[in-house]
Amino acid sequence: MRKANPNTHQDCRSLLQKAVRRGESDLVVKVVNHLYEIGDINWLKQRVGVIIAEECWPLLGEWELPQKRDMQQTASQEILSQAARYMKFKDAAGLGSLAYALSEGDNSVLNGSDDDTYIKHICAAIKNKDNYWKWIFSQCSCDMTKRFVERTSVAYRKGGWPWDRAFIQAAAYLVIMDGLPKLQLGIKKESKFPFWVALDRHTPQGKAVISKLAKETGFPWRQLNWVSFYCESGIVYNQVPSRWWDREVEWRLSKVGLSLDEAKSMWTKARPLFVELLQSESERLEQHLNISSKSNNALDSKQLNLFQASEATKI
Repeated sequence: MRKANPNTHQDCRSLLQKAVRRGESDLVVKVVNHLYEIGDINWLKQRVGVIIAEECWPLLGEWELPQKRDMQQTASQEILSQAARYMKFKDAAGLGSLAYALSEGDNSVLNGSDDDTYIKHICAAIKNKDNYWKWIFSQCSCDMTKRFVERTSVAYRKGGWPWDRAFIQAAAYLVIMDGLPKLQLGIKKESKFPFWVALDRHTPQGKAVISKLAKETGFPWRQLNWVSFYCESGIVYNQVPSRWWDREVEWRLSKVGLSLDEAKSMWTKARPLFVELLQSESERLEQHLNISSKSNNALDSKQLNLFQASEATKI
C-alpha cells in the first residue's frame, strides 16, 4: 500500500473533506488555497473527484479539471464549495464500499435482497475496469448522461485508493440505473466548526487519541475506531436519505459486533473525553490555518499592489 508523504499536512487534507461534509464552503476555499500554497497540488488533483463521489456524487457531472494550471486552483475551490453547499448524496460511497469489500472476498455484504445485484456489478467493475467502462458508455441514453459518464471516467483515471475508485464506479452505475438526482442547496448551520473532527482515524493525532481512549474507557479499540468515524467525523449535514449508505454503516458496525444504537450509546460516553484530549491539537490546527490564510491575503495584497503599479506605468 502507498504511504502518505510525511511532509504533507495530513490534518489539512482531512480537514478539507470534513469541511465539505459539514457544509463549510468558506472553510473549504481556505483549505484549498492552503494546500495549493504548500504544493500539495497532485494530491488535490486526484482527491477532488473522490470527495465529490463520496459526498455528493451527482456533482461529478460538473467536475472537469482545466488544462491550464493557473485555473486549476479556482476550479477546485468552486466545485468543492458547491459540494459543501449542496445536499449530500452518499449512495455512491455506500455502494462502492460494499462492492470493494466483496471484491476482497467478504461475502457478508450480501443479504439476499435484489439490491445485491448492484453490489455484484460494481464488484465485477473493480475486477475488470476496461469492460465496465465500455458497458457503461454503451448504456448512455442521452447527452447529459454521456457527459456525466465521461467526466466520471476522467475522475476515475486520476487515481486514488481502490475503494476511492469504487465510489466513482458506483456513481457511474447509479446514474445509468437510477438516473441523475436533482441537486439542491442545503441549509447552512451557524454553529462554529469543530476543528477536532478533522483529527480522526486518518491522522496521527486521531489514531493516538483513539488508542488512549480505548485504554481509559475500556471500549475495544476496533469498535471505537469505527464508532468515532460513523458517529462523528463521517457525519454530513443536509444528507439526502440513502439506502446504500445506511446499509454500509449497518454492515460495517455489525463487523465489529455493534448495532447503530449501540454505537451511538458508546460514542455518547466516549465523545467528551475524545474532544478534551484533542482540544490543544484542535486549537493548533485552527491557528495554523488562520496564519496561512493571513499569509495568503498578504500575498494577494502584494500582488495587487504590483499589478496596480504596473498598470500605472501605462498611463
